[in-house]
Amino acid sequence: MRGATRGQDRSGGWGLALGVLGVLAIQAGCSEPPRLGELPPPMLTPDAGSDSGDAGGFPDTGVDRDRLVVTRVAPAHGPFIGGNAAIVRGGGFTAESFVSVGGRDVQPADIDFLDPNRLSIVLPAGDPGPADVTVRVGDTEATLPDGYTYDSVYIEPSRGSTGGGTLVTLTTSPGAEGVAFEEGDEVFLGDAPCEGLQIISETVATCVTPPSAIGSVDVRVAFNGTGSSATIPDGFEYYDSSDPFAGGLGGGPLAGTMNVTVIDATTGMAVDGAFAILGEDLSTVHQGLTGLTGQIAFSGEDVVGDQTVHVAKHCYEKTSFVSFDAQDVTIFLIPWMDPMCGMGMGEPPPPGRGRSGAFVSGELIWTGPNEMGPNPWDNIPPPRTGWERVAYVYTTQRCAGSDFSCINPDPGLGGSTQRVLESPLGVRGYPYRIFVRPAAFAVYALAGLENRVTGEFLPYVMGVARNVLAGPGEEIMDVNFVMDIPLDHYLDVRLDGIPGEARTGPDRFELAADIDLGGEGVIVRRVNGVDLDVLGSRRAERAFRFFAQPALLGTLENGRYRVESGWLTGDFGGEPSSHVRRTGIREVDTEVVMDGWLGIPQATSPAFGERIPSDRVLRWEAEGGITPDLHLVLMLGGDGNPAWRMFVPGDRNTAPIPNLDSIPEISDIASGFVTWVVYAIQIPGFDFDEVSYDDLGDRSWSAWALDIFTAQR
Repeated sequence: MRGATRGQDRSGGWGLALGVLGVLAIQAGCSEPPRLGELPPPMLTPDAGSDSGDAGGFPDTGVDRDRLVVTRVAPAHGPFIGGNAAIVRGGGFTAESFVSVGGRDVQPADIDFLDPNRLSIVLPAGDPGPADVTVRVGDTEATLPDGYTYDSVYIEPSRGSTGGGTLVTLTTSPGAEGVAFEEGDEVFLGDAPCEGLQIISETVATCVTPPSAIGSVDVRVAFNGTGSSATIPDGFEYYDSSDPFAGGLGGGPLAGTMNVTVIDATTGMAVDGAFAILGEDLSTVHQGLTGLTGQIAFSGEDVVGDQTVHVAKHCYEKTSFVSFDAQDVTIFLIPWMDPMCGMGMGEPPPPGRGRSGAFVSGELIWTGPNEMGPNPWDNIPPPRTGWERVAYVYTTQRCAGSDFSCINPDPGLGGSTQRVLESPLGVRGYPYRIFVRPAAFAVYALAGLENRVTGEFLPYVMGVARNVLAGPGEEIMDVNFVMDIPLDHYLDVRLDGIPGEARTGPDRFELAADIDLGGEGVIVRRVNGVDLDVLGSRRAERAFRFFAQPALLGTLENGRYRVESGWLTGDFGGEPSSHVRRTGIREVDTEVVMDGWLGIPQATSPAFGERIPSDRVLRWEAEGGITPDLHLVLMLGGDGNPAWRMFVPGDRNTAPIPNLDSIPEISDIASGFVTWVVYAIQIPGFDFDEVSYDDLGDRSWSAWALDIFTAQR
């Protein structure tokens, strides 16, 4: 099957957000299924403390608060792709303040009025280099010249353990001069080199952080080819406990003391009165309730080596970290959206300030004898009866997938012209105008033949315009580009080492290919709701061939193919399933081998439909495949509320679920039929003793497998 119409979710492996997660959302009253990577951690506002008076007045007395002035932005720099939070400081701010950075507006919905001296904003994308920051209140505005700097390089993640070993990705702006990666480049965190530097493309590189003392260090990239360098001031933060923003485990091996911090995953506030216990022995001295700060510490000569911690509170999902050796544990408890907990839907929130899209317009240009005007579409065959030549214009997506967070707005909104025909003519080509999300992106067009009746589209050529920046409400004009990239290559993908069969499947294979342009996003070729680069079959003896592919040359020189393969169950690509992802693929007209599959978890105790065992230990096994780095176990109680979340090392196939109903105000898993799911996950550079909630974001996974089970309680 080629060009399948997708009803599944490509971002998490076709069904990742359905299954148990969808059940959790529906039965708990959520409007959309939560995603593994979206639950925790909460957003924390930088520099959000009370103002110290640097706004030119005295905020504690209110003197001079009415004079509009901008004094600084904290932090004063960030990635060129935007999307990061900052605090604008000054005076005279109101709830009706508007902010622009580098001439591009901040989305009104992304401006939070904290007090007359502080505005919290989310930065728009911008050109590398210094940018003016302007605040406008009514007809008055104040500007801080060069108040913010867009870095030409950004690093993800930007935090890691003092012990080093964090795999980071560095991305450069394709529009900045002298910052293209090549062999011989070096990356330094402070004075220490980042280890194992791998050049993925001209705009993307990866390396592993060296050890360092606690605190922030500059990140410096020395470009061998140009002799230039780029620095991100305080670009990487070393911590010696669990990640302060993403939670989880950290702090190094246990040496007699464990510090547990419990935070509400939706509000970011400390959870006091949460019950925490080491192990499953309810007579242990290592148990108690968190205080007002959401913290509790366990100490003793026996608090060393392999430990398990469970945390529970009424109206929250219980959470366990199983078999780890780390001093600091930060847990994000997920509250039930249940009326009995005072968490019903209630009245809708008042309307907030809105968001604005942007427009991009220009012409698609074909080369030919007419140098000063439009040329015919000679690189596309003449149409047969019932067909016509047509082109469609798109922008890159922020990520590869079809979930809401990835999909772009409809390019045809606002009276736009996304579908381009051979008439009308423009000045030098064929005009288009599309509605876009405000961001840094690339614009591309696919041209070919389309059936007038069925809408079937056959691509023959494409064109790309790189490094386009659009702010809210802007129209970026004259984005013209040549339609000269032939789609005459192929990419073969062979599946190897597929593990043994699971309980009821899987029974089919599905593959998807996209082109990753680094900081500009991902080209996902989808026309008329049909993915052009999705293949499916019930058999995998032969390689899967993606036709009509471009060579990664010219304007696509720094692009890289990204391929996901799934072994799935049923017509809708459900569970049980196993998935492998490969990135950084450079060559076309060649074969890519997809190996490294994980065996699909299969429940053994309780077996499917049986009662939870008397020893209260969940057990599963997997046939074939490699050993995962991490198991994530989720459970839904008989009342439909999320019951338990367990982080388990990949080499362990058991998870204890102690009965805590003897603890005041804590009930056991609701009786009835319970649903539980086991994810087996492979993450490059992973260390379980430093696992964080960021690891629940499937974009960092190289392979994963899962299945869903039912049991009785």
